[in-house]
Amino acid sequence: MKLICNRGALLEALNVAGNAIATRTPKPALQCVKLTASADKLIVAATDLEVAIRYQDAQVQVDKQGEALVPLEKLREIVRESVDDTLSLELTGEGMNIKGHDSHFRIFVQDPADFPPVPDFEGASDFEIVGAQFKQLISQTLFAVAKESTRYAFNGVLLNIKSKKLVMVGTDGRRLAHAKGDLASITKSDTDSIKAIIPQKTLQMIEKLLTDGEEKIGIQLRDTQVIFHTNTATLTSNLVEGQYPPYEDVIPKDPDKKMTCGTADFLSAVKRASLLVTEDTKGVRFAFSKKGLVLTSRSPDAGESTINCACKFDGADVEIGFNPTFLIEALKVADSDEISIEMTMPNRPGLLKSGANFQYVIMPVNLQ
Repeated sequence: MKLICNRGALLEALNVAGNAIATRTPKPALQCVKLTASADKLIVAATDLEVAIRYQDAQVQVDKQGEALVPLEKLREIVRESVDDTLSLELTGEGMNIKGHDSHFRIFVQDPADFPPVPDFEGASDFEIVGAQFKQLISQTLFAVAKESTRYAFNGVLLNIKSKKLVMVGTDGRRLAHAKGDLASITKSDTDSIKAIIPQKTLQMIEKLLTDGEEKIGIQLRDTQVIFHTNTATLTSNLVEGQYPPYEDVIPKDPDKKMTCGTADFLSAVKRASLLVTEDTKGVRFAFSKKGLVLTSRSPDAGESTINCACKFDGADVEIGFNPTFLIEALKVADSDEISIEMTMPNRPGLLKSGANFQYVIMPVNLQ
């Protein structure tokens, strides 16, 4: 294998592939990237056996086709610190030579046969979605997923299709984010079968790949895997095992109280009220009335705060406690200038809505 690479493009490919590398593994091959040079491109592949990626670098001049299994970190450090616009890579014997105009590195390689197979995208997509739309759906649900949970389904985002829209749901048991968006196309007739729980890591990787907002992302679902395809990358991931809870049962029905407020104003008020919230107190008191909203927080060690926020409120006066961090995270991904919060009782969940496609269920907290 022998080729000349654009250094910047190669570094980007290695950084993308590096997200799939196993950080701790007894298998040296899993700490490597597989480089495959064909007539007009270089494919950089990596896997940790849970998620795998094939990333295409077209800014290459291939003099000799071939493949090599190269330790990622050493190769990436060399490429990162190089001052050349282009680098030459050549496989000779058991080593890879990397040459610049005033530098020459030779690093030892592994046997490509030791690298697990990384699936490619074959056949038609089950459905497609525009990159900007998919990126928004990820940002509106991923933040609500449990960081660690014994209920494995809570460790991923539910993806399914309803009424020809892509619906995504994330929850950790204390709050639930629900977002939906339009599909660009769908080829699978049995849409009820399109349901899967996607791991956090997979969606984080996909989010980084979505740099072109107008590009369509192809998605295929298999029994235990999901495959995403963009113009430059194919990402394959195992699905999260387990049964997702019946989330629609959690969304409050028939609320009798509703607050409407500007998103920026409400976010500012919640942020300020949270400044004196401590690990012990954890909550902010929200007092809703026809006069507006008053947010108060109190801590024996830190002090107390009172924030007034202008809003429209319909229904009987109510006081309810919410975790401000949970509200702030949802407000940051709200996609409209105005939000609403619907409620029933102080000990029942509130429902935050932003536009027609994003809603967020948040459990109340007990305030002493």
